[in-house]
Amino acid sequence: MNQATKMKKAVLTTTVATGIVFAAPTIADAALGDQTLRQGMSHSDVTQLQDELKSKGFFTYEKSTGYYGTITTDAVRKFQKANGLSADGIAGPKTIGALKGGSSSQKATTSSPSTSTNVSYSGILRVGSSGNQVKQLQSQLRSAGFLNKEPNGQFDNATKDAVTSFQRSKNLQVDGIAGPQTFAALNNTGGSKAPAPSNQTTKNTNSSPSATSSILRVGSRGAAVTELQSQLRSVGVFNQNPTGYYGNDTRDAVRKFQSANGLTADGIAGPKTFAKLGQGSTYKPNTEVKSETVSNNNNSGATVTNIVAEASKHIGVPYKWGGGTPSGFDCSGFIQYVFKQQGISVPRTAASQYSAGKSVSSLQVGDVVFFETYKAGPSHNGIYIGNNQFIHSGSSSGVTITSLDNSYWKPRYIGAKRF
Repeated sequence: MNQATKMKKAVLTTTVATGIVFAAPTIADAALGDQTLRQGMSHSDVTQLQDELKSKGFFTYEKSTGYYGTITTDAVRKFQKANGLSADGIAGPKTIGALKGGSSSQKATTSSPSTSTNVSYSGILRVGSSGNQVKQLQSQLRSAGFLNKEPNGQFDNATKDAVTSFQRSKNLQVDGIAGPQTFAALNNTGGSKAPAPSNQTTKNTNSSPSATSSILRVGSRGAAVTELQSQLRSVGVFNQNPTGYYGNDTRDAVRKFQSANGLTADGIAGPKTFAKLGQGSTYKPNTEVKSETVSNNNNSGATVTNIVAEASKHIGVPYKWGGGTPSGFDCSGFIQYVFKQQGISVPRTAASQYSAGKSVSSLQVGDVVFFETYKAGPSHNGIYIGNNQFIHSGSSSGVTITSLDNSYWKPRYIGAKRF
Protein backbone atom coordinates (compact mmCIF):
# COMPACT_ATOMS: atom_id res chain seq x y z
CA MET A 1 0.00 0.00 0.00
CA ASN A 2 1.46 3.44 -0.95
CA GLN A 3 1.91 6.25 1.54
CA ALA A 4 -0.92 8.32 0.07
CA THR A 5 -3.42 5.49 0.55
CA LYS A 6 -2.24 4.96 4.14
CA MET A 7 -2.81 8.62 4.85
CA LYS A 8 -6.31 8.49 3.33
CA LYS A 9 -7.22 5.57 5.56
CA ALA A 10 -5.81 7.37 8.60
CA VAL A 11 -7.91 10.44 7.82
CA LEU A 12 -11.05 8.34 7.42
CA THR A 13 -10.40 6.46 10.69
CA THR A 14 -9.78 9.68 12.60
CA THR A 15 -12.96 11.20 11.23
CA VAL A 16 -15.09 8.25 12.38
CA ALA A 17 -13.42 8.02 15.79
CA THR A 18 -13.61 11.69 16.71
CA GLY A 19 -16.87 12.63 15.04
CA ILE A 20 -15.20 15.55 13.23
CA VAL A 21 -16.87 16.16 9.89
CA PHE A 22 -14.77 17.41 7.01
CA ALA A 23 -14.06 16.55 3.40
CA ALA A 24 -12.49 13.11 3.10
CA PRO A 25 -11.91 10.65 0.29
CA THR A 26 -14.63 8.16 -0.46
CA ILE A 27 -14.31 4.70 1.01
CA ALA A 28 -13.92 3.23 -2.46
CA ASP A 29 -10.89 5.47 -3.16
CA ALA A 30 -9.44 4.79 0.26
CA ALA A 31 -9.51 1.00 0.25
CA LEU A 32 -10.75 -0.83 -2.83
CA GLY A 33 -7.72 -2.04 -4.79
CA ASP A 34 -5.44 -2.59 -1.82
CA GLN A 35 -5.81 -6.36 -2.09
CA THR A 36 -7.06 -9.10 -4.38
CA LEU A 37 -10.56 -10.20 -3.42
CA ARG A 38 -11.89 -13.71 -3.92
CA GLN A 39 -14.67 -16.08 -2.82
CA GLY A 40 -14.84 -16.77 0.90
CA MET A 41 -13.55 -13.37 2.04
CA SER A 42 -15.44 -11.09 4.42
CA HIS A 43 -14.14 -7.52 4.36
CA SER A 44 -15.21 -3.90 3.94
CA ASP A 45 -13.35 -3.96 0.61
CA VAL A 46 -15.85 -6.59 -0.55
CA THR A 47 -18.69 -4.22 0.33
CA GLN A 48 -17.08 -1.55 -1.84
CA LEU A 49 -16.58 -4.04 -4.65
CA GLN A 50 -20.26 -5.00 -4.48
CA ASP A 51 -21.27 -1.32 -4.48
CA GLU A 52 -19.19 -0.72 -7.63
CA LEU A 53 -20.63 -3.80 -9.34
CA LYS A 54 -24.16 -2.80 -8.33
CA SER A 55 -23.70 0.71 -9.75
CA LYS A 56 -22.85 -0.86 -13.10
CA GLY A 57 -25.69 -3.37 -12.97
CA PHE A 58 -23.76 -6.58 -12.35
CA PHE A 59 -24.42 -7.19 -8.64
CA THR A 60 -28.18 -7.63 -8.37
CA TYR A 61 -28.56 -8.77 -4.75
CA GLU A 62 -30.77 -6.45 -2.70
CA LYS A 63 -27.88 -5.13 -0.58
CA SER A 64 -24.10 -5.20 -0.30
CA THR A 65 -23.12 -7.74 2.37
CA GLY A 66 -19.34 -7.57 2.65
CA TYR A 67 -19.20 -11.34 2.06
CA TYR A 68 -17.66 -12.66 -1.18
CA GLY A 69 -19.95 -15.58 -2.01
CA THR A 70 -21.19 -17.18 -5.20
CA ILE A 71 -23.41 -14.20 -6.09
CA THR A 72 -20.43 -11.84 -5.96
CA THR A 73 -18.25 -14.31 -7.87
CA ASP A 74 -20.84 -14.55 -10.65
CA ALA A 75 -21.18 -10.74 -10.75
CA VAL A 76 -17.41 -10.35 -11.08
CA ARG A 77 -17.32 -12.95 -13.88
CA LYS A 78 -20.07 -11.14 -15.79
CA PHE A 79 -18.22 -7.85 -15.44
CA GLN A 80 -14.96 -9.45 -16.57
CA LYS A 81 -16.61 -10.98 -19.64
CA ALA A 82 -18.23 -7.68 -20.53
CA ASN A 83 -14.86 -5.93 -20.36
CA GLY A 84 -12.65 -8.48 -22.11
CA LEU A 85 -10.93 -9.68 -18.93
CA SER A 86 -10.14 -13.21 -17.82
CA ALA A 87 -13.45 -14.38 -16.32
CA ASP A 88 -12.11 -16.13 -13.23
CA GLY A 89 -14.44 -14.48 -10.70
CA ILE A 90 -11.47 -13.06 -8.76
CA ALA A 91 -11.28 -9.30 -8.27
CA GLY A 92 -7.61 -8.54 -8.86
CA PRO A 93 -5.86 -5.32 -9.92
CA LYS A 94 -7.06 -5.43 -13.55
CA THR A 95 -10.68 -6.09 -12.60
CA ILE A 96 -10.76 -3.46 -9.86
CA GLY A 97 -8.95 -1.01 -12.14
CA ALA A 98 -11.56 -1.54 -14.84
CA LEU A 99 -14.36 -1.08 -12.30
CA LYS A 100 -12.94 2.17 -10.94
CA GLY A 101 -12.03 3.32 -14.42
CA GLY A 102 -15.66 3.46 -15.50
CA SER A 103 -15.67 0.45 -17.83
CA SER A 104 -18.76 -1.02 -19.41
CA SER A 105 -21.99 -1.18 -17.47
CA GLN A 106 -24.75 -3.64 -18.27
CA LYS A 107 -26.48 -1.10 -20.49
CA ALA A 108 -28.01 -1.88 -23.85
CA THR A 109 -26.68 -0.35 -27.02
CA THR A 110 -29.34 1.01 -29.29
CA SER A 111 -29.89 -0.32 -32.77
CA SER A 112 -32.46 0.03 -35.47
CA PRO A 113 -35.62 -1.99 -35.06
CA SER A 114 -35.56 -5.47 -36.48
CA THR A 115 -38.40 -6.60 -38.67
CA SER A 116 -37.50 -10.30 -38.50
CA THR A 117 -39.26 -12.76 -36.19
CA ASN A 118 -36.03 -13.39 -34.28
CA VAL A 119 -34.77 -10.14 -32.82
CA SER A 120 -31.04 -9.50 -32.66
CA TYR A 121 -29.94 -8.14 -29.29
CA SER A 122 -26.62 -6.92 -27.99
CA GLY A 123 -25.65 -6.18 -24.42
CA ILE A 124 -27.83 -6.57 -21.35
CA LEU A 125 -31.18 -4.88 -20.74
CA ARG A 126 -32.29 -4.02 -17.21
CA VAL A 127 -34.23 -1.37 -15.28
CA GLY A 128 -32.98 2.00 -16.54
CA SER A 129 -32.18 0.79 -20.07
CA SER A 130 -33.93 2.52 -22.96
CA GLY A 131 -34.06 2.51 -26.72
CA ASN A 132 -35.16 0.38 -29.65
CA GLN A 133 -33.91 -2.88 -28.15
CA VAL A 134 -36.05 -2.35 -25.06
CA LYS A 135 -39.02 -1.66 -27.32
CA GLN A 136 -38.34 -4.89 -29.23
CA LEU A 137 -38.06 -6.79 -25.96
CA GLN A 138 -41.38 -5.36 -24.80
CA SER A 139 -43.01 -6.30 -28.09
CA GLN A 140 -41.88 -9.90 -27.76
CA LEU A 141 -42.96 -10.09 -24.13
CA ARG A 142 -46.34 -8.66 -25.07
CA SER A 143 -46.86 -11.04 -27.96
CA ALA A 144 -46.01 -13.93 -25.62
CA GLY A 145 -48.58 -12.70 -23.12
CA PHE A 146 -46.27 -11.50 -20.35
CA LEU A 147 -46.57 -7.72 -20.74
CA ASN A 148 -49.89 -5.86 -20.71
CA LYS A 149 -48.79 -2.44 -21.98
CA GLU A 150 -47.76 -0.74 -25.17
CA PRO A 151 -44.00 -0.93 -25.86
CA ASN A 152 -42.41 2.42 -25.05
CA GLY A 153 -38.68 1.69 -25.08
CA GLN A 154 -38.29 2.31 -21.34
CA PHE A 155 -37.23 -0.65 -19.17
CA ASP A 156 -39.42 0.10 -16.15
CA ASN A 157 -40.66 -2.06 -13.26
CA ALA A 158 -43.54 -3.42 -15.32
CA THR A 159 -41.05 -4.63 -17.93
CA LYS A 160 -38.88 -6.13 -15.20
CA ASP A 161 -41.88 -8.02 -13.80
CA ALA A 162 -42.70 -9.30 -17.29
CA VAL A 163 -39.11 -10.49 -17.78
CA THR A 164 -39.20 -12.16 -14.36
CA SER A 165 -42.42 -14.00 -15.19
CA PHE A 166 -41.05 -15.09 -18.55
CA GLN A 167 -37.80 -16.34 -17.00
CA ARG A 168 -39.72 -18.34 -14.41
CA SER A 169 -41.88 -19.92 -17.10
CA LYS A 170 -38.75 -21.04 -18.99
CA ASN A 171 -36.83 -22.23 -15.91
CA LEU A 172 -34.18 -19.57 -16.40
CA GLN A 173 -32.36 -17.65 -13.67
CA VAL A 174 -35.04 -15.31 -12.32
CA ASP A 175 -33.40 -11.90 -11.93
CA GLY A 176 -35.51 -9.57 -14.09
CA ILE A 177 -32.48 -8.79 -16.26
CA ALA A 178 -32.68 -9.60 -19.97
CA GLY A 179 -29.44 -11.19 -21.12
CA PRO A 180 -28.40 -13.73 -23.77
CA GLN A 181 -30.33 -16.67 -22.27
CA THR A 182 -33.53 -14.67 -21.94
CA PHE A 183 -33.17 -13.30 -25.48
CA ALA A 184 -32.59 -16.81 -26.88
CA ALA A 185 -35.64 -18.15 -25.05
CA LEU A 186 -37.77 -15.27 -26.33
CA ASN A 187 -36.64 -15.89 -29.91
CA ASN A 188 -37.56 -19.55 -29.52
CA THR A 189 -40.99 -18.80 -28.07
CA GLY A 190 -42.53 -18.74 -31.53
CA GLY A 191 -45.45 -16.59 -30.49
CA SER A 192 -46.69 -18.99 -27.84
CA LYS A 193 -48.67 -17.33 -25.09
CA ALA A 194 -47.94 -17.29 -21.40
CA PRO A 195 -49.62 -20.20 -19.58
CA ALA A 196 -52.94 -19.33 -18.03
CA PRO A 197 -52.66 -18.93 -14.25
CA SER A 198 -53.84 -22.01 -12.41
CA ASN A 199 -55.46 -19.87 -9.73
CA GLN A 200 -58.34 -18.61 -11.85
CA THR A 201 -61.01 -20.43 -9.90
CA THR A 202 -64.45 -19.34 -8.77
CA LYS A 203 -63.07 -19.01 -5.25
CA ASN A 204 -60.76 -16.21 -6.26
CA THR A 205 -63.47 -13.58 -6.25
CA ASN A 206 -61.55 -11.07 -4.16
CA SER A 207 -58.43 -10.87 -6.30
CA SER A 208 -58.02 -8.04 -8.74
CA PRO A 209 -56.40 -8.76 -12.12
CA SER A 210 -53.51 -6.47 -11.27
CA ALA A 211 -52.79 -8.38 -8.09
CA THR A 212 -52.56 -11.78 -9.76
CA SER A 213 -50.85 -10.88 -13.04
CA SER A 214 -47.64 -9.44 -11.61
CA ILE A 215 -45.01 -10.17 -9.01
CA LEU A 216 -44.98 -7.95 -5.94
CA ARG A 217 -41.99 -7.46 -3.67
CA VAL A 218 -40.41 -4.95 -1.29
CA GLY A 219 -40.62 -1.54 -2.97
CA SER A 220 -43.78 -2.26 -4.98
CA ARG A 221 -46.64 0.24 -4.71
CA GLY A 222 -50.20 0.62 -5.86
CA ALA A 223 -53.64 -0.95 -5.87
CA ALA A 224 -52.26 -4.47 -6.32
CA VAL A 225 -50.30 -4.13 -3.08
CA THR A 226 -53.36 -2.77 -1.28
CA GLU A 227 -55.36 -5.78 -2.46
CA LEU A 228 -52.60 -8.17 -1.39
CA GLN A 229 -52.44 -6.59 2.08
CA SER A 230 -56.22 -6.87 2.41
CA GLN A 231 -56.08 -10.57 1.58
CA LEU A 232 -53.18 -11.15 3.97
CA ARG A 233 -55.12 -9.35 6.67
CA SER A 234 -58.19 -11.49 6.03
CA VAL A 235 -56.19 -14.66 6.74
CA GLY A 236 -54.58 -13.24 9.87
CA VAL A 237 -50.97 -12.54 8.94
CA PHE A 238 -51.07 -8.78 8.31
CA ASN A 239 -52.30 -6.84 11.33
CA GLN A 240 -52.36 -3.34 9.84
CA ASN A 241 -54.54 -1.28 7.58
CA PRO A 242 -53.56 -1.69 3.91
CA THR A 243 -51.19 1.05 2.78
CA GLY A 244 -50.45 0.22 -0.84
CA TYR A 245 -46.72 0.06 -0.11
CA TYR A 246 -44.84 -3.25 0.02
CA GLY A 247 -42.47 -2.78 2.96
CA ASN A 248 -40.77 -5.14 5.40
CA ASP A 249 -43.99 -5.76 7.35
CA THR A 250 -45.75 -6.92 4.18
CA ARG A 251 -42.76 -9.09 3.26
CA ASP A 252 -42.81 -10.74 6.69
CA ALA A 253 -46.55 -11.34 6.41
CA VAL A 254 -46.08 -12.96 3.00
CA ARG A 255 -43.33 -15.18 4.42
CA LYS A 256 -45.58 -16.34 7.25
CA PHE A 257 -48.37 -17.14 4.83
CA GLN A 258 -46.02 -18.95 2.45
CA SER A 259 -44.43 -21.10 5.15
CA ALA A 260 -47.86 -22.00 6.56
CA ASN A 261 -49.01 -23.17 3.14
CA GLY A 262 -45.99 -25.17 2.00
CA LEU A 263 -44.59 -22.50 -0.34
CA THR A 264 -41.05 -21.19 -0.59
CA ALA A 265 -40.87 -18.52 2.12
CA ASP A 266 -39.07 -15.84 0.10
CA GLY A 267 -41.39 -12.95 0.95
CA ILE A 268 -42.17 -12.32 -2.74
CA ALA A 269 -45.81 -12.49 -3.79
CA GLY A 270 -45.97 -14.35 -7.10
CA PRO A 271 -48.49 -16.60 -8.87
CA LYS A 272 -48.29 -19.49 -6.36
CA THR A 273 -48.82 -17.18 -3.40
CA PHE A 274 -51.77 -15.47 -5.09
CA ALA A 275 -53.22 -18.88 -5.97
CA LYS A 276 -53.12 -20.00 -2.34
CA LEU A 277 -54.65 -16.72 -1.20
CA GLY A 278 -57.38 -17.08 -3.80
CA GLN A 279 -58.22 -20.57 -2.54
CA GLY A 280 -58.98 -19.16 0.89
CA SER A 281 -55.95 -20.74 2.59
CA THR A 282 -55.57 -19.75 6.21
CA TYR A 283 -52.88 -19.15 8.76
CA LYS A 284 -53.16 -19.81 12.48
CA PRO A 285 -51.14 -17.16 14.30
CA ASN A 286 -49.25 -18.10 17.46
CA THR A 287 -51.62 -15.95 19.54
CA GLU A 288 -54.31 -18.59 19.04
CA VAL A 289 -52.35 -21.03 21.23
CA LYS A 290 -54.00 -19.84 24.44
CA SER A 291 -53.10 -22.63 26.86
CA GLU A 292 -51.18 -25.85 27.25
CA THR A 293 -54.43 -27.75 26.66
CA VAL A 294 -54.38 -26.82 22.97
CA SER A 295 -53.54 -29.85 20.86
CA ASN A 296 -49.91 -30.54 20.09
CA ASN A 297 -50.60 -30.39 16.36
CA ASN A 298 -51.81 -26.77 16.53
CA ASN A 299 -48.92 -25.81 18.78
CA SER A 300 -46.27 -27.40 16.59
CA GLY A 301 -47.82 -25.90 13.44
CA ALA A 302 -47.47 -22.37 14.81
CA THR A 303 -43.94 -23.13 15.97
CA VAL A 304 -42.91 -24.47 12.56
CA THR A 305 -44.29 -21.35 10.87
CA ASN A 306 -42.32 -19.13 13.21
CA ILE A 307 -39.15 -21.20 12.73
CA VAL A 308 -39.30 -20.70 8.96
CA ALA A 309 -40.11 -17.01 9.35
CA GLU A 310 -37.19 -16.57 11.77
CA ALA A 311 -34.79 -18.42 9.46
CA SER A 312 -35.86 -16.30 6.48
CA LYS A 313 -35.07 -13.08 8.37
CA HIS A 314 -31.38 -13.96 8.23
CA ILE A 315 -31.01 -14.54 4.48
CA GLY A 316 -27.80 -12.81 3.43
CA VAL A 317 -26.00 -13.16 6.78
CA PRO A 318 -22.43 -14.26 6.00
CA TYR A 319 -20.97 -17.64 6.87
CA LYS A 320 -18.66 -17.69 9.87
CA TRP A 321 -16.90 -20.81 11.11
CA GLY A 322 -18.12 -21.40 14.68
CA GLY A 323 -20.64 -18.55 14.31
CA GLY A 324 -23.96 -18.72 16.11
CA THR A 325 -25.30 -15.16 15.98
CA PRO A 326 -26.85 -12.90 13.29
CA SER A 327 -23.41 -11.38 12.70
CA GLY A 328 -22.30 -14.71 11.19
CA PHE A 329 -23.47 -18.36 11.24
CA ASP A 330 -22.02 -21.73 10.46
CA CYS A 331 -24.55 -24.39 9.48
CA SER A 332 -25.29 -25.93 12.88
CA GLY A 333 -24.98 -22.57 14.67
CA PHE A 334 -27.73 -21.28 12.39
CA ILE A 335 -29.96 -24.26 13.26
CA GLN A 336 -29.34 -23.89 16.99
CA TYR A 337 -30.02 -20.13 16.94
CA VAL A 338 -33.26 -20.35 14.92
CA PHE A 339 -34.72 -23.12 17.08
CA LYS A 340 -33.66 -21.36 20.27
CA GLN A 341 -35.77 -18.34 19.30
CA GLN A 342 -38.81 -20.63 19.58
CA GLY A 343 -37.73 -22.09 22.91
CA ILE A 344 -36.40 -25.31 21.42
CA SER A 345 -33.00 -26.45 22.63
CA VAL A 346 -30.86 -28.41 20.17
CA PRO A 347 -27.18 -29.49 20.39
CA ARG A 348 -24.43 -27.38 18.83
CA THR A 349 -22.87 -29.52 16.07
CA ALA A 350 -24.43 -31.05 12.97
CA ALA A 351 -23.47 -34.56 14.12
CA SER A 352 -25.00 -34.11 17.60
CA GLN A 353 -28.13 -32.54 16.12
CA TYR A 354 -28.47 -35.54 13.81
CA SER A 355 -28.24 -37.88 16.81
CA ALA A 356 -30.73 -35.87 18.87
CA GLY A 357 -33.50 -35.51 16.29
CA LYS A 358 -36.26 -37.96 15.40
CA SER A 359 -35.80 -39.67 12.05
CA VAL A 360 -38.51 -39.01 9.45
CA SER A 361 -39.43 -40.82 6.26
CA SER A 362 -41.46 -38.03 4.70
CA LEU A 363 -40.21 -34.43 4.77
CA GLN A 364 -42.32 -31.72 6.38
CA VAL A 365 -41.68 -27.99 6.66
CA GLY A 366 -39.47 -27.35 9.69
CA ASP A 367 -37.54 -30.63 9.48
CA VAL A 368 -33.76 -30.40 9.56
CA VAL A 369 -32.08 -31.93 6.51
CA PHE A 370 -28.55 -33.33 6.76
CA PHE A 371 -25.68 -33.83 4.32
CA GLU A 372 -22.35 -35.61 4.26
CA THR A 373 -19.69 -33.24 2.93
CA TYR A 374 -16.04 -33.06 3.97
CA LYS A 375 -16.08 -36.08 6.30
CA ALA A 376 -18.05 -39.27 6.87
CA GLY A 377 -21.36 -38.75 8.63
CA PRO A 378 -23.53 -35.61 8.96
CA SER A 379 -21.41 -32.48 8.55
CA HIS A 380 -23.88 -29.94 7.13
CA ASN A 381 -27.56 -29.20 7.66
CA GLY A 382 -30.40 -26.82 6.94
CA ILE A 383 -34.12 -26.28 7.57
CA TYR A 384 -36.63 -27.66 5.07
CA ILE A 385 -39.06 -24.91 3.97
CA GLY A 386 -41.21 -26.76 1.46
CA ASN A 387 -41.23 -26.92 -2.34
CA ASN A 388 -38.16 -29.20 -2.17
CA GLN A 389 -36.03 -26.34 -0.81
CA PHE A 390 -34.08 -25.72 2.37
CA ILE A 391 -32.54 -22.69 4.05
CA HIS A 392 -29.02 -23.00 5.42
CA SER A 393 -25.74 -21.21 6.06
CA GLY A 394 -23.38 -22.36 3.32
CA SER A 395 -19.66 -21.71 3.50
CA SER A 396 -19.67 -20.10 0.03
CA SER A 397 -23.06 -18.39 0.19
CA GLY A 398 -23.93 -17.45 3.75
CA VAL A 399 -27.59 -17.91 4.70
CA THR A 400 -29.50 -18.71 1.54
CA ILE A 401 -32.26 -20.88 0.06
CA THR A 402 -31.18 -23.90 -1.98
CA SER A 403 -32.95 -26.73 -3.80
CA LEU A 404 -32.54 -30.30 -2.59
CA ASP A 405 -32.13 -31.15 -6.29
CA ASN A 406 -29.00 -28.99 -6.47
CA SER A 407 -26.25 -30.96 -8.21
CA TYR A 408 -23.93 -30.55 -5.23
CA TRP A 409 -26.34 -31.21 -2.37
CA LYS A 410 -28.55 -33.96 -3.84
CA PRO A 411 -25.90 -36.73 -3.86
CA ARG A 412 -24.76 -35.71 -0.36
CA TYR A 413 -28.19 -35.82 1.28
CA ILE A 414 -28.33 -38.45 4.05
CA GLY A 415 -31.70 -37.84 5.72
CA ALA A 416 -33.83 -35.58 7.88
CA LYS A 417 -34.64 -35.22 11.55
CA ARG A 418 -37.52 -33.62 13.40
CA PHE A 419 -37.29 -31.69 16.68
